[in-house]
Amino acid sequence: GINSLKSMGYSERAAREALHKSKGNIEEAVKVILDNPQLLLPSDDASTPGDDFQVPQPSIEQLVYMGFNPGIAEQALKIFRGNIQLAVQTLLHYGGSLPADLQTPSDSTTTSNESSSSKDSPTDSAGTSGASTDEDMEVDAVSEILEDIPEHEEDYLDLTLEEEEVVINEYLSYIRHLQIPSK
Repeated sequence: GINSLKSMGYSERAAREALHKSKGNIEEAVKVILDNPQLLLPSDDASTPGDDFQVPQPSIEQLVYMGFNPGIAEQALKIFRGNIQLAVQTLLHYGGSLPADLQTPSDSTTTSNESSSSKDSPTDSAGTSGASTDEDMEVDAVSEILEDIPEHEEDYLDLTLEEEEVVINEYLSYIRHLQIPSK
């Protein structure tokens, strides 16, 4: 269980705590981690998450390429010390913004209002079995998309138009899936 979560990019501490709370259910553990973003922080003493970490520009470009705001992408990558997978999963889970408890004081803007209102929505507590498969699909989709993103900014020029169309269509269908409200 812990190794499965670690392979998704989560720290051992987050994996252990989430598995404990979810009684060993990996799908539920992923939901626990994403719903408690402070578990994602690299260490307990990260009161100012990642201030000294320099985010590599290609990492920011990858998130911008996926449609995220450059400033939020950089902040997420700074918090997760360059871990693209964690940054993407968290941003997707919170609708493209960072939850208030991950924001540094200087960055807390109107996005903190959005995340606090979405946290209180009744759908979070209802129907957990449906939600966990959505989380699982989200993790899988993020991994798939990350595999397709080129390491170098001009690598996409090597794709044929057909390959590029496949990648774009997969990405668009994933985004459409996210926009359909789950019951």
